[in-house]
Amino acid sequence: MTTMDFKTLLPTWLQDHALPLWTGAGMDGATGTAWEALDHDGVPCADMQRRLRVQARQAYCFAKSENPAHQALALRLFRFAMDHGFDSASGNLAARLAPDTSILTAPHDLYDLAFVLLAASALRAIGVDVAADLERLEVELAKLKAPRGWYENAARDLPRRQNPHMHMFEAATALFAITGKRRFREMAEECLGLFCNVFLTEDGRVLEYFAEDWSPLGADEQAVEPGHMAEWVYLIDRYEQVTGRRADVRTSTLYGAVLARRDITGLLPDRADPASETRRMWPQTELLKAAVAMARRGETPEGAPSPEAVMSLMWEQYLDTPVAGGWYDKRSGTGVLLSDNMPASTFYHILVALRFYLSDGTSV
Repeated sequence: MTTMDFKTLLPTWLQDHALPLWTGAGMDGATGTAWEALDHDGVPCADMQRRLRVQARQAYCFAKSENPAHQALALRLFRFAMDHGFDSASGNLAARLAPDTSILTAPHDLYDLAFVLLAASALRAIGVDVAADLERLEVELAKLKAPRGWYENAARDLPRRQNPHMHMFEAATALFAITGKRRFREMAEECLGLFCNVFLTEDGRVLEYFAEDWSPLGADEQAVEPGHMAEWVYLIDRYEQVTGRRADVRTSTLYGAVLARRDITGLLPDRADPASETRRMWPQTELLKAAVAMARRGETPEGAPSPEAVMSLMWEQYLDTPVAGGWYDKRSGTGVLLSDNMPASTFYHILVALRFYLSDGTSV
């Protein structure tokens, strides 16, 4: 395993390599938007369709930079989402865009709305006036309100999923942290209630798919993603830090279930029960965040990896690449490289994980 001084290396990797790469080669000069992906040589995958959520995620990441030019680019991407991301006919938020950024689909998806809200929180944190945008986004979110949680999209498609509610929990917590507004804490607590009473099983698994009444789908239609389980460990810790309230979740049980699903390398497969034969980069960032959170809380189980051990594995398997500031997206369980590009959407996972690690779990 690599022995490196990550507390010295990673700030340089983020500020001098990753952020310049994704604010430079990662941007389409013709449209002013973010490319969906770069190949492993750092060349844009220009023919790929784009997702609006990627524009919002990159806006969030660039807003976290200390470079004013990056922050200005964050605002530009956010403005694109707000000013051009809603379909003129239906009024719905777009999901998929053509390479020329014309709207292909506009389902008004909860997942996408959550990330535009998260981007708004990051801009608000650096002093950008997004009050009118937040007001509009809350109106758009209200269109999806269900008796419990939110619907998937305007069409109320099934199955219902835990994943968009997890990201609503994240966005609402971030908005409460920066505004102190009670309504955002209440949004977060509604998501937390679903997690405790619907998504989480007694043995620490987090189920993904549900019927309209929130009853879990059967085993043949169900899934367990260890990366999401680890992500909840981190998000619950953030919620408790931000609100000063206890979440009433046994994070030790949840984290133990995460650790039990690692493969022989010590990393997380994309799916578990049974384990998939692939492991993408993003679940490893969530494993790192969970390890950092549990270490800060003084709740690291005996025999569990330290944050430094997880970081070393991430570096060896995913971040030590020919293009500085890039990454490998997917490997097999035995370590064979399977991906041929770097999805821009993964930068959000990486940036948050590295900032959380560098702060020893106190901030992002």
